[in-house]
Amino acid sequence: MSKKPDLQAETEARPQRRSPRRALVSPVLLKTTEKSVGPPDERLFYLVARDGLYLCRQHEFFRSCVRANSGPSELAPQEPYFEPRFPQIPRDAIERAVGFFSRIADLHRSEAAVLLAWSRSERRVEIVVPHQTATVSESASGYRYPIGVHYDPPTDLPEDWVVFGDVHSHVDYAAYASHTDVQDELHSAGLHIVVGRIQSEPPELHVEAVVDEKRFVLQPEQVLEGYRARRAEVPDDWIDQVEVKIERYSYTTYRPLDSAH
Repeated sequence: MSKKPDLQAETEARPQRRSPRRALVSPVLLKTTEKSVGPPDERLFYLVARDGLYLCRQHEFFRSCVRANSGPSELAPQEPYFEPRFPQIPRDAIERAVGFFSRIADLHRSEAAVLLAWSRSERRVEIVVPHQTATVSESASGYRYPIGVHYDPPTDLPEDWVVFGDVHSHVDYAAYASHTDVQDELHSAGLHIVVGRIQSEPPELHVEAVVDEKRFVLQPEQVLEGYRARRAEVPDDWIDQVEVKIERYSYTTYRPLDSAH
């Protein structure tokens, strides 16, 4: 059986050009305009476009450009990484946040959230409690199950405060990034802490950072100065920021019968 011609191999079997200092890697070009094309004397080159890296060929019988599965073989590989440089969250700050979550759980059996802001002028971490709506489901017997919490970022913070993260509770459930958390935080770069098993002391803590839609799991000690016990004193204005939405369900239909605030 005769061997089939390999047109692709012909574009790869070009002589390597060398400089006095080192071998030249495969050409990598930038697509800066819609009509950008490769140089006519290059049989194979890589093209970096807005939507990714492409492998392009210029053969006697065709021209092609397809999404590349990998970069030039001459280059070293690269793994994603994340090195946290967040301000260390003081022990009293996380203890106050946990005390707030515990109080809201006692009152409403709902989740709650706080924001972490960095005051550039004071060089310290500030706890911000935004106005928020916590949703719970309630059975006919009165049992409540936390569903989630929603808030809009505050627009009245001091100009030198930078929000770099958030902390929210899962009430009595485990501390982890739920599907809802992952979707909510997809485009929210920064630090995200979940407090779970709120009835325990200490509660569970789960810490992740998000950047460019990629999540990185961190250890609590990488961002927290420590934790001893929740603070019992919770400001009334923090509690007043939580609005609760109740969805009542029927045992037979599992459909919300009504809702209340």
